[in-house]
Amino acid sequence: MSAEIPEAIKPLVDAYIATIETELPGFMSAFYLHGSIALGDFHPRSSDIDFVTVISRQSTAHDLESLKRIHHTLKRKYPQGKLSGSYLQARDLGQANANIQPHPHYDNGVVRVSGFQEMAFVTWWTLKYHGLALVGPELHALHIAQDWDEFIVATRENMSSYWVRFTREPVHMAWLLWDYGIQWAVLGVLRQFYTLNERYIASKTRAGEYGLAQLPARWHRIIQEALSIRNQSEIRSSLYGSRLNRAVNALRFLRFLIDLCNTRFT
Repeated sequence: MSAEIPEAIKPLVDAYIATIETELPGFMSAFYLHGSIALGDFHPRSSDIDFVTVISRQSTAHDLESLKRIHHTLKRKYPQGKLSGSYLQARDLGQANANIQPHPHYDNGVVRVSGFQEMAFVTWWTLKYHGLALVGPELHALHIAQDWDEFIVATRENMSSYWVRFTREPVHMAWLLWDYGIQWAVLGVLRQFYTLNERYIASKTRAGEYGLAQLPARWHRIIQEALSIRNQSEIRSSLYGSRLNRAVNALRFLRFLIDLCNTRFT
């Protein structure tokens, strides 16, 4: 198994591959890891184990029941491992969501037998350039087309739609009262900022470090707080005296960065 895979999750990944091959012989033709693992920013307490399993056939009812059983067993045996991924056919690799047929996918402990797990540009870019091939062809052998101009447009739209919700909608703003919401939102918008500025894709940690180097000092505390949460150990001291003050600072930061991006990258 690749040395790039964190030691903490190797037993789960090994067990997943072995169980799929035993329970569903011939079903899996390739297995790839992407996301934070591929970008070298995996944190066992907060990161998903993002995967794409390429399957050799349209899933049957038997296949789907087997997948439910396999994931249920693995979740009981490895409760800390957060697998999240899709079961796609080879023709789906690199495709936009609109061109992918409904497919089985696994997230938050549940196998969904149809529907969609969003496969965005970031997924395909990370898979193509940094993905780990554990079963099947090496990723350089796959044709995964990328259109950066389209992605930049989509990133700007994402800043003005999804991320704006964290500054306007109470249900999203409430996330900022919690550690997970701080690291998700602060580092999330910084990833967008990094992409728009550099025309490249960064991990959350790299984007946070970039923000510290590029943005005014008045925002450094909230960025450092987000990075501390992202990289936390068992014991972590907050840089803020209260969750409310931290949430207010995070809200102001999100509004600042979204406005900056809308002004600079129109």
